[in-house]
Amino acid sequence: MTDLSFMTQLGPEMVVRKITYSGADKLPIPSYFFAPRDTTRRRAALLFVHDGIHGDLKDIYVRHIRSLVREGYIVVAPEYRGSTGYGKAFYDSIDYGGKEVDDVIAARSYLRSFVPYADLARLGIIGWSHGGFITMHAIFRRPDLFKVAVAHVPVADLPTRIRTHSLAYERLFVAQKAFGGTLAERPQPYIERSPIAHARKLRTPLLVHAATNDDDVLIIENRNLRDSMAVAGKDREGLFYYQEWVDPPGGHAFNRIDTPEARESWNATLAFLRNYLSPRR
Repeated sequence: MTDLSFMTQLGPEMVVRKITYSGADKLPIPSYFFAPRDTTRRRAALLFVHDGIHGDLKDIYVRHIRSLVREGYIVVAPEYRGSTGYGKAFYDSIDYGGKEVDDVIAARSYLRSFVPYADLARLGIIGWSHGGFITMHAIFRRPDLFKVAVAHVPVADLPTRIRTHSLAYERLFVAQKAFGGTLAERPQPYIERSPIAHARKLRTPLLVHAATNDDDVLIIENRNLRDSMAVAGKDREGLFYYQEWVDPPGGHAFNRIDTPEARESWNATLAFLRNYLSPRR
């Protein structure tokens, strides 16, 4: 039904495809592909990373995808391992902050091999919530691949997140091989997979938007990220840009609904991307 929704809403005005490419460990990764119909020009590209542990790309993002393709971007939205809708084995292969990041980065190889009009010298990445978390790990892991990154309401500090969420939430991590225990039992993997622990690695311009009334990614996580980047000097280097909205409608979803605050956030996002990717060049 989601595939049909994207086809119905976006198909008349752009290329919409469901593709599959090889991710980490050669795991087949389903993905959505959106692009302008005119393939005669070299085009900037964006990896578009959905939210949620065991989430998937939902049509709440139709407005954003339409906006990006109208700007001239090719958009690839990976359904990285652990995503919902592709069977139990795929669901259970979740590797939070690990191979799921490599699955997303591997979308670039698909573009290189099968989309000759994609200008990979102008590649960016954008994500929301858990997708923002993956976005940051992607640019820390492979800064050479990305010209720019945007993380909206991103998960940023796993130890703080675990302490401020329920025991049922922590069990989602305990069940994964990479964590192998609770935060109290094995703190190291929680620290190593927190973006704030890698602030000194930032080499790619990064924009972060947050909301003070976010009831999922509590504002303390993104303020910790902001402070870590400041200590690392990344704001002074012109690499880290941060803005938070005070009690916007929607909280965690504030810039995925249609309000003045959401439009302000999205317009700032488009301007930031344009500055580095020149989509209409």
